[in-house]
Amino acid sequence: MTASFKHRPCMIVCGLFCAVFISTCSCRTNRKAEPVPPVVKPPAIQAPIPPPEPTPKPVSKPTPPAPEPRSESVSANPLVRIRLTHGLREMTFETTDAGTVESGGKATVLGPGLWNLRLVQAQPPRRQFHVFAKTFKPSEETELQTYVSDWKGRGYPVEAVTLGHRIRTAQGHVLDCRQQWVSIQRFSTEAEANALRKRLEAKSVWAWIRPEVLEVGKGSATITGGAGRPPMTVALPLTLRHGQPVRVNAGVKKGEYAGELSIGVGPDSQLELFETSPVEDYLAGVLPSEMPALWPVEALKAQAVAARSDVLQHMAIKHVLEGFNFTDSEGDRVYGGHGGRHPNADQAVRETAGRVLTAAGRIVAATFSANCGGCTENNETVWSAPADPALRGVPDFPAGTKPGGGSPAAGMAKWLGNASGAYCSADPGNYRWSKRLTVAETTRLVNQTHRVGTVREIQLGDRGVSGRLKWVRITGTESSVTIRKELPIRQTFGGLPSAMFIIEKVSGSDGPAAFVFRGGGRGHGVGLCQQGARGMALAGKRHDDILAHYFTGATLESVE
Repeated sequence: MTASFKHRPCMIVCGLFCAVFISTCSCRTNRKAEPVPPVVKPPAIQAPIPPPEPTPKPVSKPTPPAPEPRSESVSANPLVRIRLTHGLREMTFETTDAGTVESGGKATVLGPGLWNLRLVQAQPPRRQFHVFAKTFKPSEETELQTYVSDWKGRGYPVEAVTLGHRIRTAQGHVLDCRQQWVSIQRFSTEAEANALRKRLEAKSVWAWIRPEVLEVGKGSATITGGAGRPPMTVALPLTLRHGQPVRVNAGVKKGEYAGELSIGVGPDSQLELFETSPVEDYLAGVLPSEMPALWPVEALKAQAVAARSDVLQHMAIKHVLEGFNFTDSEGDRVYGGHGGRHPNADQAVRETAGRVLTAAGRIVAATFSANCGGCTENNETVWSAPADPALRGVPDFPAGTKPGGGSPAAGMAKWLGNASGAYCSADPGNYRWSKRLTVAETTRLVNQTHRVGTVREIQLGDRGVSGRLKWVRITGTESSVTIRKELPIRQTFGGLPSAMFIIEKVSGSDGPAAFVFRGGGRGHGVGLCQQGARGMALAGKRHDDILAHYFTGATLESVE
């Protein structure tokens, strides 16, 4: 889960890892939280689980068996499938050499030229929706069985789904990237799954939803173009194979891609476009989109190792139930394809080929964000997951340096007044920032997801080691709500750069007139600080020094 320094204000990490370890960002950021009474500290997510009420509604269709374990070993440079875009009815692609279209069991030669593909008819994939509640490592079999038994005793059709893979190092030992996800129940519609998730959330059980494709979407399309070539009708899904990169124009997605392209039918009965590419080629397309290619090469190398580690750790986990590995956006990591590559980034990927961060026999989920604001954060503060010893919050200052603003624990106002000294402080607009919202603006933003009425008070809760908030409580004229976790907090207020902030209330004649958010950093702050990596490289640090600074106790290893 990552954040592009060039293309977006924060990482993300939604998706899968948002929910259990890293996420995304993107998985559960807009859900409505149930009102709760004022608290000093939010309930621990690992607390004993009360039986949810009411009794869950049975699945509307027979539940298929749990997915087969995805635990095969992989090479150092496996193929990854990236979803480039979706939700389209037509797209064009331009080829410079002869290739083939494989569709419906036969291959058709497709010569060079500009081709247009238009959807004719579609049948969406058949899916089920898992409500997941917890993850376990392979070594935690006893704890897993106890947890599953507890839920089964409450009448739920609980199953453990094995995701991930194993990968061998050049030294001959195996790194186990597998996880056991506990699926509380499966439903044929997302609405049913979301209803159960909300009931669980009311009991302080933080679940997340993941779809699984049981049967791929099908359909047909026409392909037109070429010199005098009559239109072709082809079955979907189809695969395009060419020896040279293909230029694609698919709505907002425009670029050049060298991997195998495939086109299918998505859940919205529209076209989906995928590319399958080796990991190292994928990383070469990721790196210039995630870090400016003209930055110092040691910073680029650190970014390459971090991204490779995160990719190999999560490629068989995050979206694998949906039939692919990653999206090409900030929910995973921004990917520019073959056309987005740069020689400097190619060099960084090439000179670190196969190198990953490891700890405790596993590849480190080496996340990164644009600017940590002077201190990185513990992973469990940001995501609902157990503490990872490699993802500890650390000051982003040279060894022996005492920050002028003290530390977040010494007082946030003083800490945020510190404007220099950190490795990442050379990026002043992100290192320290402010945003003013009128009460009307705040009310509009909050009520998009939480019906509280006119906002009157915002209570700031506990903080992590970096000063990032773990929860906030918003009180309005109609109700109150507690928002937990870093990304939901930021999004509730219209997309704040980070959750490291204080609020200064501007008084009006009839209560507050505005709220001024004063904060630091851009992104979740866990793992590698991209601006900090640049600062360390400019200070003469090598990429292995940079990685050792941000990933506590991790070591560099090469995979086969």
